Amino acid sequence: MLKVDKVYLCTPTKIAVLDHERKRTFVLRKDGLPDAVVWNPWDKKAKAIADFGDDEYKQMLCVAAACVEKPITLKPGEEWRGRQELSAVPSSYSSGQLDPRKILSMS
Repeated sequence: MLKVDKVYLCTPTKIAVLDHERKRTFVLRKDGLPDAVVWNPWDKKAKAIADFGDDEYKQMLCVAAACVEKPITLKPGEEWRGRQELSAVPSSYSSGQLDPRKILSMS
């Protein structure tokens, strides 16, 4: 099981992660997955990942759609669909331009 650093319940279907330094926004769109998780391996786990540089954890953040609060349990023959889409777009947004009621704070 993957350890997560933070779980956000009942998140919007569209989540934006602003990268001010590179002037881009990562947009996560999700369906069928009401929650989101944020994860970073930090220093000790980064050293244990063979294809991951020891200091690369400082430059990465995993934001993923999830179903944490109410896990999906299927009976034989039942179906369920969920999806997530991640895109990167150029951006000139700054945090001050966004409606704070619609921001998923990653703190």
